[in-house]
Amino acid sequence: MEQVAFYLLKSAAWLAGFTLLYLLFLRKERFFMLKRIYLLSGVVLSLLLPLVTLHYRVELPAPLMQETQEMTQVLPLPPAAVAEIVEEKDSLKWFMIFYAAGILFMLGRTMQYLFTVYRVVRSGPAHREGKALLIRSEKYTSAFSFFNYVFINPSLSGREAREILNHEMVHLKQKHWFDLLLVEVMSLVQWMNPFVWIYSGLVRQNHENLADEEALQSTSDPAGYRAALLNQVFSARLISLSNSFNFSFYTNRFEMMKKKTYSPCRKLRLLLVLPLVAVMLYAFADPVYSYNDGNGTMDSESMIKDIQGTVVKEDGTPLPGVTVNVSGTSLSVTTDESGRFYFSDLPSYVAIMFTASGYEPVSLTAESARGATVTMKANPLFARRVPAEGAEIVVIDGTVTDLSLEEATIKLGKDYGRYTYLMPEAAKEKYGEKGARGAFEVTSRSKAKESGVILPYPRKDEGDFPTFKGESYLAFADWVAERAKYPAEAAAKGLSGWARMSYTVETNGSVSQINPSPDTDPLFAAELTRVMESSPRWKSPENKDANEPFKSELLIRFQQPDRVNNGIVYIMVDEMPEFPGGDAELFKWLYETIKYPAEAKEKGIQGKVILRFIVTSEGKVENVSVVRGVDPLLDNEAVRAMNLCPEWIPG
Repeated sequence: MEQVAFYLLKSAAWLAGFTLLYLLFLRKERFFMLKRIYLLSGVVLSLLLPLVTLHYRVELPAPLMQETQEMTQVLPLPPAAVAEIVEEKDSLKWFMIFYAAGILFMLGRTMQYLFTVYRVVRSGPAHREGKALLIRSEKYTSAFSFFNYVFINPSLSGREAREILNHEMVHLKQKHWFDLLLVEVMSLVQWMNPFVWIYSGLVRQNHENLADEEALQSTSDPAGYRAALLNQVFSARLISLSNSFNFSFYTNRFEMMKKKTYSPCRKLRLLLVLPLVAVMLYAFADPVYSYNDGNGTMDSESMIKDIQGTVVKEDGTPLPGVTVNVSGTSLSVTTDESGRFYFSDLPSYVAIMFTASGYEPVSLTAESARGATVTMKANPLFARRVPAEGAEIVVIDGTVTDLSLEEATIKLGKDYGRYTYLMPEAAKEKYGEKGARGAFEVTSRSKAKESGVILPYPRKDEGDFPTFKGESYLAFADWVAERAKYPAEAAAKGLSGWARMSYTVETNGSVSQINPSPDTDPLFAAELTRVMESSPRWKSPENKDANEPFKSELLIRFQQPDRVNNGIVYIMVDEMPEFPGGDAELFKWLYETIKYPAEAKEKGIQGKVILRFIVTSEGKVENVSVVRGVDPLLDNEAVRAMNLCPEWIPG
């Protein structure tokens, strides 16, 4: 959709350029046939040249880049969160709907005009005049030609009708209807562009000049011809697809009828189109950046290549579904069925947070987490177990169970599909007193398939993932980083930081749906998109059941060498800021503070809102913003609640 909108923008710019050049340098010139060729070429080129993108090379010193990759799996969220329901509210989508509606309106108007002419043709007799069919109709006071039909008012005298017919026959002979048809198509495509309507008028005006020029050469009474034209002054033109005899009656038209000599060198003005095309092609060209070797090197002394470990319960059994976050970034993975997690290329000092519903959070440095067995202790405050008093119930495929959400996930295994959280009021109404504290409605993949809904396969094992060039899909980040070039504009502005890109590996191995996160700079996003679109084909998962579109994300760090950070916002700190009482108290405070909007509840709107905020050195929460939202109703409530957050213990 974005590509279509950008094409329309470029096409409109091209047509505007051709229009302005004509108005400034060619409008008063008398080489009408060459001007016709120019105007026709302008329409065709405005449709074709937007499809052409040139590239130019920019040489810069090589900057420093580091890369990491995020693994996304389809596993349940903690019960404190709400199952994510993504609903795109893209303004571009509404623009395209409005644009399509405009095309339909314009098309309908044209069809109405055509139907009017059709009725006149059917109702009146047509007389053959050479290659034209002459129709005399009182419906139109002004004469005009339409394809091979010529319409003339019966009230015209014989001499006047003859001069007008002579004029209209030139339109038919030179097939001006083809130009009008092409311009009409352009008008439909670019109906919002004011230049297309100016251009359409210029085409018809040039048609009249062409017809006047030849008609005057063949008439024996030039004065009578001009008199016939004058008599048609106050009549109205019918439609844009016709050539009207009186169209564009200005002093300029009579001026064009005068025989004047002019230098053939004036035709060289047409060559002005060459610099116009050159400027437009350069304006829409894409830069290709090259870098001098040796000016920037990767500082890998404090980087850890592979960080993998296992998360277990207190009894030593693996704990799947644990969310493992890299503090200060949006990088996150989820432990698999064996409790394993994996990261690549992280600073040794970065903090890694382990969180799971019903367990106390754990924080380790990347150095400590490498090869570690992380034991998570149960947290009674957030244990979600039924029939314990005050807990939500878990419903699997319509059957109420005595399992916790975690146990239900483990029980279903790879048949797990998704879950929806019902607020207490709705759950109580549906399940009685059992649902007084809310309900998790879990849908298995097999049950969803019976209803015609295909849910994503829960990838857990290595064979469930597609491979990139014979390696883990995580190697894709390395491949992208090796080929990405530092944008010249970003380097000039001193921009640096992380760029997060989501993408989908289709079942045929191609990479599609490449989108940047909202906080990714557009310059970095454009460069990474360019590289990712050139990705070679991936290999399908060994597990054929998992051969579905695979959605993932990657992070690329753009960092300029020798740049001093004078800011006061710390991305990495020795000790992370902490909510008084820890994460458990934070969840409790959020549960008590957030008020579910009544309108959202009525509309059934639910989902996960991801926020970003800064904890100052005084412990205050500032700059709360939405990273990924669901609906303005939920987004605004989440921001409102977070702005009320009490002071944290500073990092």
